[in-house]
Amino acid sequence: MKKAEKYRVALADDHAILRKGLIFIVNSFEQYEVTIDAADGQELIDKIEKTDEKPQYCIMDIQMHGMNGYDATKIIKQRWPDIHVLALSMHQNEFTIMRMMRNGARGFLPKEAGPKDLRDAMDAMRDGYVYYSNLLDEKIILRTEEGKESKMLDLTDSEINFLRYCCTDLVYKEIAPLMNVGQRTIDSYRDRMYEKLGVNTRTGLVIFAMQFGLEPHDIK
Repeated sequence: MKKAEKYRVALADDHAILRKGLIFIVNSFEQYEVTIDAADGQELIDKIEKTDEKPQYCIMDIQMHGMNGYDATKIIKQRWPDIHVLALSMHQNEFTIMRMMRNGARGFLPKEAGPKDLRDAMDAMRDGYVYYSNLLDEKIILRTEEGKESKMLDLTDSEINFLRYCCTDLVYKEIAPLMNVGQRTIDSYRDRMYEKLGVNTRTGLVIFAMQFGLEPHDIK
């Protein structure tokens, strides 16, 4: 009987012990196998470039000596858009999550997560979900076209414009003058969007926008 082909996984972490531990854990999963490992983003990119069998998944540490996970993820998604990146980080704040998601990550997992969480995250990305653990109120946001379309059709042009500003590094009080409205109006946009989209964090808004392909405003 022919051996079932496994999903190829690349991973980058600058701590050798953690990296070896991740390799052991991933290789224990029935459907996944680590084919590339690296100590920083540049080494990872170089190894992906050289191999004929590109990985389908990449587990990416964010803070690394050499090229960090932010820059490596952006380059990987530009060169190999079919590779799904799962970010690993000790920093569980909205800025870190949003920046990685904007650069192309499809999932976010804190480093204290266990093997089951890692497998759940990879399975979720495989099945077309965006995964960002239970460190926020929403765990997984469904990517089904029907759900996305119906929610997007319910948004006004101003709300879509607001969503695009949410995908930037601007805080809400900085978004208000750019939209020529007051802070109270921005707050009402935010609350209304939370209700319409079924989320309750700015990160949830950003992930929804990314799933629909909305580009962040280019802030100079």
